[in-house]
Amino acid sequence: MHESIDRSVTAAAREWRRLHIRPADVARLSDDLRDDLTAAAAEGIDPADLIGRDTRSFARRLADEARVDRIPYEFDRLLLTSLVGALPGLAFAYGVLYGYIPIPARPPADEPNIGAVVAVYAALACLVLLSSLLTVWFRLRHLPSMGRTVLAMALLLPLAGAVATPITMAFAATVNYSTALPVVAIECTLFGGALAGAIVLARRWSLRDRSAPTAAGMRPA
Repeated sequence: MHESIDRSVTAAAREWRRLHIRPADVARLSDDLRDDLTAAAAEGIDPADLIGRDTRSFARRLADEARVDRIPYEFDRLLLTSLVGALPGLAFAYGVLYGYIPIPARPPADEPNIGAVVAVYAALACLVLLSSLLTVWFRLRHLPSMGRTVLAMALLLPLAGAVATPITMAFAATVNYSTALPVVAIECTLFGGALAGAIVLARRWSLRDRSAPTAAGMRPA
């Protein structure tokens, strides 16, 4: 009987998490459900008789009755806004790298300076990141914990880029740095996937502490 209760509570908690219900509310609903099922079991009632065949529908109904809040993760919107925000920085970087926009620090083509080249690329990467972060902040600042999300992105995106760059370069080396469309698509997928994963992780990280409700039942700021 206890194993049946554990399975039912675990399945319900999984559905609550899938619905982006706050972790504190998931824990509270799980404890309440376990207490109810345990009390019913003491009276000889099987958990399946209370929950029915569709555990997910039962869990959603409990959540609706409890009127719990769902965390607006907004992953799709965040990813799209980040991409759109990066476009101005990318356009400027393209103009600099291909000579459309002159800069004082550009090293002569016949006497390349590794330090200067690295500095230029690093500055352009920071510009693209800043463009994306500012756009996310101004467009999505009404969402909960967006300030913390932006800070987390500022930390995780450079790390993701640092990890993805050698991996992408290693793949490029295996195909002799081909510029064929399928190869370029794979390289973009590798690099873009790492950055997208960092953005999703940043959003989850920034919302992790919103699980604790205040004593008066107020939402955290």
